Amino acid sequence: MEQRLAGILVPVFSLRGENDLGIGDVRSLRDFVRFASEVGMGFVQLLPINETGPDNSPYNAISSVAIEPMTLNCTPDGLKDLSKEAFDRVSSNYDLEAMNEGAVDYVQVRKLKHELLGAAFDQFCDAVYGKVDVRANAFDEFCAKEAAWLNDYCLFRLFMDREGGSQVWQQWSEDIRKKNDALAKIMEEAKVDPEGIDRELRYFAYVQWVAFEQWHAVRDYAASRGISLMGDIPFGVSLYSVDVWANLEIFDLDWYGGAPPEQLFKDDEFVQKWGQNWGIPLYRWEVLEERNFDWWRQRIAKTTEIFKMFRVDHALGFYRIYSFPWNPVRNEEFLPLSEDEAASRCDGRRPGFRPRPDHNDEAKKLNREAGEKYLKMIQEAAGDAEVIAEDLGTVPDYVRPSLAELRIAGMKVPQWEFKDGHVASGLHYPACSFAAYATHDHFPVRAQWEQQYQVMEEEQHGSPEWWDARNFLATLASFAGIEFSDEEPPAYTEEVWAQLLKELSMSNSDRIAVMINDLLFSTERINVPGVMDGTNWSYRVPVTGNEMVTSAAFGELREMLKNALNETGRSRKVGGF
Repeated sequence: MEQRLAGILVPVFSLRGENDLGIGDVRSLRDFVRFASEVGMGFVQLLPINETGPDNSPYNAISSVAIEPMTLNCTPDGLKDLSKEAFDRVSSNYDLEAMNEGAVDYVQVRKLKHELLGAAFDQFCDAVYGKVDVRANAFDEFCAKEAAWLNDYCLFRLFMDREGGSQVWQQWSEDIRKKNDALAKIMEEAKVDPEGIDRELRYFAYVQWVAFEQWHAVRDYAASRGISLMGDIPFGVSLYSVDVWANLEIFDLDWYGGAPPEQLFKDDEFVQKWGQNWGIPLYRWEVLEERNFDWWRQRIAKTTEIFKMFRVDHALGFYRIYSFPWNPVRNEEFLPLSEDEAASRCDGRRPGFRPRPDHNDEAKKLNREAGEKYLKMIQEAAGDAEVIAEDLGTVPDYVRPSLAELRIAGMKVPQWEFKDGHVASGLHYPACSFAAYATHDHFPVRAQWEQQYQVMEEEQHGSPEWWDARNFLATLASFAGIEFSDEEPPAYTEEVWAQLLKELSMSNSDRIAVMINDLLFSTERINVPGVMDGTNWSYRVPVTGNEMVTSAAFGELREMLKNALNETGRSRKVGGF
């Protein structure tokens, strides 16, 4: 890596812009990039931007390529085919002021943006498409160039809409549960109404054309400010995605990926007993290899069109992945069962690591070789883009040496890094690593600190709970060189945060990142793993990117960041345009 850099993790949906439509989008991202550039950051880290299903999770997308339409600027400034009159007509049916307050209201936002995109598409069809027009040609070229994934996606989205917005293709009408059957059905319909069917399919292609244009534009703007956009590729894909529906031959639907049992999830009995069942189908790696990993190469290629860096979420899965022989919709059924009882309902199969556990040196060797083969393929497909591996969780002893040999940066979370019984100094981290105090799944540092501070105050001195809290705070304090006393630990202040940031910046890791809620001294979470009540993924930054750049209220924050990055040699050219 040519230069030590720092970045900020912020989901697109969390950003806030001037008079936005209830959710962050490429326009508000552009404003935030300006802030990151002004203080000397080198990258802005995002969560996956692929189109999501009704649960709104970026990690449960319905396509590994298609971009989420809610990330788009759907004002007349963003949509060339949307007139102000059409925008006013559609938006007048929504309370935009209320939508811009508080968390993301996905039901309203999704409905509004699809209506605006529909109005723009109608105008495009009436005034541009089929005419001698540069943009009409550009659209046709996009459709031809992207046909390998776009055709399947448009067909899937058409039938998804017809099935009431459900992406659960296994429950669709029987004659469209398989791609070839669905294709035959739509071709029969096209014989009766060719223009109508063509227009239905063309709408979804139009939205993706606009999406890639807008994201390419914000990528170029970020580059002009010296900022790289950092993406995120989950190891698995949703069972209920166009990828699985259209490519059944490369997925193993008898097994579902997840994570092994974890006692830290004290409020989740299933995770403590069985583990996390994410419901992602496993890959048929032998089939993919016969095809030169074409599906993965396509996925990486489309990602690197926009992102010059990307994190591979749960990179451990390339080596081996904990798997369940049942779909997570059946978790409740299996919760009270013994292992033998569970196996009896799954033809003798039991949860465990696949393709094999790390039970001996030979198994570890085989798992390492497989993981390195797949990750080398990803590096090759990524070209000049940086690959970062999320290697947290139950990490086999061979994974970190393997990543180091591949020159892929793994994660360093200071409060989890120990050497000889003591918290490891950041100065001893390998240069090829990515350090951060938290990921989007975690509480911000302030919340973590204050929770443990409160436990120390409330629990009996010397109790197990008191010691757990004390050790957590002592670990962070030791890492950052903060004075710590068992009797009176330091309260979390802006000075404590500044010291934590400075020490992270001083680490030897070439890349570090902090979450936006940490920068803003907030305790709000981006998401809570496992929560499916509709409130997840809805956190919004309380201020706009422009305010963070220009407001005197953020002057001290800007100076603190500039100083920390300058003093630790991480500052990209400050304020570069």
